[in-house]
This record gives sequence, structure tokens and C-alpha cells, in this order.
Amino acid sequence: MAHILIVDDEESERLLQQRILERHGHDVYTAADGVEALLSLRTKNIDLVITDLQMPDIHGLELISVLRDQSPKPTIVVVSGTGPDQLVIAKAVGAQFTLHKPVYAEQLIATVEQALAHRAQSGRSESG
Repeated sequence: MAHILIVDDEESERLLQQRILERHGHDVYTAADGVEALLSLRTKNIDLVITDLQMPDIHGLELISVLRDQSPKPTIVVVSGTGPDQLVIAKAVGAQFTLHKPVYAEQLIATVEQALAHRAQSGRSESG
């Protein structure tokens, strides 16, 4: 079981991803934007962040930049419907995994499992 934060300004996307991941035994928190996400990160021990890129206030790329400096550092999965170029940029600034919208349940579960396995393999050595 992991502690997962889903950040997306589209409520339907957040709720769908939350339901899917909770059914697989994860503790899931949600945030409607980058500001809420940063508040959650201060108060919760988050293992994995799934973030959209196109959001008001704090763009997903800015959020990734902040997340990569967190300690302990969460694993970052980026979801975007804006095209592959944005996903390449997201990886360049610190995202470990990417998904293109629409995200299907099997795809989300497989990516989260891969991300958590990657986190376990790294021994959380990035956490400080």
C-alpha cells in the first residue's frame, strides 16, 4: 500500500483515478491544483504523486520542479493530454513516469505498480 497524491484540476479525472487506486489498496489523497498539492505534501507522507500538467496557479512543470527537491522525494507520474512534447519536458524536469490522457484503469495500475517498484528498488536512497 502506498500513499498517493493525485493532482488534477478536473474533478472527474481526480475521482476516477482515486477510485481505481483505492480499489487496489492504496491510500489516496487529491488536490485540485498545485497550491493544494503543496499543502498536502507538507502534512502527509506521500510516496507517489500523479499530476496533470495544465492547471491553474501552479503549472504541473513547476510542481515537478518543487517535488524533485522534497525530502523524502516522492516518485512522480505525469498525466497530460497536451501531446508527447509536454511529457518529454516533464521527464526532463524530474518526472519518472508519464501517461497520456485519457488514462485507462489498467494503464494507471500498471504505471503505479512500476513506479512503486522503481521506488522500492532505489531503496528510497533519494530521500536523503
